Amino acid sequence: MATGNALKGRLREARRWFDRHPTILRWLRVFRLGLFQFGMGISLAPITGTLNRVLIDELRIPAVAVGFLIAIHYFVSPARALIGFRSDVARAAGVWRTPYLVFGAILTYGGLATAPFSLILLSGEGALAFPVALAICALIFLAYGIGVNIVETIYLATVSDITPAQDRGRVLGVLWIMLVLGTIMSSVLMGQLLTTYSHYRLIQIMQGSAVIFIALTFMAMYGQERLKPNGELEDVADPITVRESLGHSLRLLAAQVPLRNLFSVLFLATLGFATHDVLLEPYGGQVLGMSVTETTGLTALWGVGMLGGIALAAVLLWRGRSPVLMISLGCLLGVAGFLTVTLASDATLVSPFRGGVALIGAGRGLFIVGALALVMGLVDRNHAGLFIGLWGITQALAQGFSTIGGGLARDLIQQATGNVALGYTAVYAAALTLLLIATGLLLALRLGRSLRTGEVRSPWTGLDQVNADQIIF
Repeated sequence: MATGNALKGRLREARRWFDRHPTILRWLRVFRLGLFQFGMGISLAPITGTLNRVLIDELRIPAVAVGFLIAIHYFVSPARALIGFRSDVARAAGVWRTPYLVFGAILTYGGLATAPFSLILLSGEGALAFPVALAICALIFLAYGIGVNIVETIYLATVSDITPAQDRGRVLGVLWIMLVLGTIMSSVLMGQLLTTYSHYRLIQIMQGSAVIFIALTFMAMYGQERLKPNGELEDVADPITVRESLGHSLRLLAAQVPLRNLFSVLFLATLGFATHDVLLEPYGGQVLGMSVTETTGLTALWGVGMLGGIALAAVLLWRGRSPVLMISLGCLLGVAGFLTVTLASDATLVSPFRGGVALIGAGRGLFIVGALALVMGLVDRNHAGLFIGLWGITQALAQGFSTIGGGLARDLIQQATGNVALGYTAVYAAALTLLLIATGLLLALRLGRSLRTGEVRSPWTGLDQVNADQIIF
């Protein structure tokens, strides 16, 4: 009894201390929210990195088939707008968003837990013909893609609900960092766990990452959405309003010529950056002779470069530099990275290859933040979040097309020439060409001059509209 009373006394004392320091309590809550992004990063690294390397390099599955499976995630991204709108309608009526999040988390977990069985289905070891096995794998990745799009959308919408408007920029900055840190940690741990590789071990690791994701999701979101009896949020008094429909958003976009031009440039640049998504680790394995452990570490290296690019972009924004400068620098860093990776087509050039991977990551970080800042500077304040949502869908579709296109080009060139390295380097050469074209168009169209003075704000204002998982992959 005495121990229980002492514990209750300490809890009361802790509550009083937090009441005197509300800022610390608020940021502890933010870090708890960030556990979801950390878990997402842990789960994304193996499914978008290691798994595709093993399928392409070890099992010799055509890269276009693997690219198709990975790209399903991107092609179902328009579902974000539909699910987000439905949850907004429910939330405005005083109903929880949480059931949508639970449904998305269950689908994501199911996809993550079953995706590694594609190793068995596609290897020819089972009794199913390859087309049937591929169709089953497509259904698994479809469930994963729908789930991750739903859970990310509802998660970010919930964070937006419970976060004061003035804090959203800093909150999303923390969430991005935790997402990248989760990716880096996952890559490092997988590299250690896969020192002795086997399909069974990879399946165990990927299923373990699925369990970690669902556990961290529960820890992050339990009790976060607290409603009063009238349906209002307990902690934040900001009114919840229903966003415009997707059709109305598209009409708003079509009415602005600078935005049409900008989205075209960003689409090209994203095509360039995303070609490596399904090919980078297989390239390290097939061309440079790197082990599974070594190629898994490439994702961590890419993540470190990404963090450096985001940090540099933040410094440039705070100093009032033009977002066009950040986009251009990001594309040029990407060009340097893809050029280095292209030239490092020999087993003796592994160190330069790693440097090229870091440059690609840094360029992607600069490009993403600059693009968001420029989009927000080109639209009026009332529609910034909507256009960021459309930008996310544009980016996702570009990533989907480039993932499949890169895999298909690699297969066709390799089959036509019999040269394994040429299949990869030709795709990377095309990527750097796309980035150069995008940079040239950005300058030729003078999109920077379309910015209205004083309207460049934090690129993280439209928190609930940003496709955070697609920012990383």
